[in-house]
Amino acid sequence: MSTRNSREVNGLLSVSQRNGYDSISSVVANDESDDDAGSVYTELLQGSVPCPSCKGLGNIPKEQEGQLVALIPMKDKRLRPRRTYIWVCLAVVVCLTAAGLLMFFMFPRGVEMTSTKPYLNPVGPVYINVSEQYVYFTIQNRFNITNHNFLSIKITSVSMNILFDTQVLSESKNVSKLEVSMRSDGVYYVEANVTLDKDNQMGYRAQSCLEPVRWAHELVLMFEFNCNYEVLGRTEQATLQTFQFVSCYSPIKPSTIGPTKKPTTTTNSTTTTTTRTTTQQPP
Repeated sequence: MSTRNSREVNGLLSVSQRNGYDSISSVVANDESDDDAGSVYTELLQGSVPCPSCKGLGNIPKEQEGQLVALIPMKDKRLRPRRTYIWVCLAVVVCLTAAGLLMFFMFPRGVEMTSTKPYLNPVGPVYINVSEQYVYFTIQNRFNITNHNFLSIKITSVSMNILFDTQVLSESKNVSKLEVSMRSDGVYYVEANVTLDKDNQMGYRAQSCLEPVRWAHELVLMFEFNCNYEVLGRTEQATLQTFQFVSCYSPIKPSTIGPTKKPTTTTNSTTTTTTRTTTQQPP
């Protein structure tokens, strides 16, 4: 019985071995056939490549391989803009901030004129004629101008009128240019010729102007300044009115011969200076 079992086992092994040899040979044969088919397929596709979107059922020329267009489904996340509202809000904030800063710095501000009201002494000799009740002398006044703008301004002209009560004693104008930088101060000087005579009812002061005593030759006069300046291409005007003490006495020996002409209007170009400080010095 054992002998019969061993024979059956040997028979089965032989059958399985034969089947295995047959399967191996069939695989080798199949591989060889596939290689032959691939080579044939490659030979048939010379100058072209398989179409990637045709599921192996088509081909395209090699020179058009780089021109393929990928189709993306409508529901693909790559087609949905991300953080759009953040970028829109950021752009709006940046634009509003830039506009606000531009308006803040470019918005025109006022120009302030101030004066320390210095005591004014004659510049040069004083011409006095007591018999004719005539006095003629020159003074130089100054004022400070403060630029509150974030842009520089240019002073084009300044006119100054000198009055005693309602009588106009002198009118002068300075046309020298002065540029005042942004957020800084400037000092401007104006000269004027003052005449005291019978026409303005001030000729009686001729004798007093010869007295060295201060209270005798001292006058309180009103000064009116009109300043024209340019900013951002347009012309603006600032005004100032002051009351100041003026002396008609000069330590230089006065002349008793008055000038042939009595100028009451002066146009000069007095040198001007600028300063960066905002504090005012006492006279």
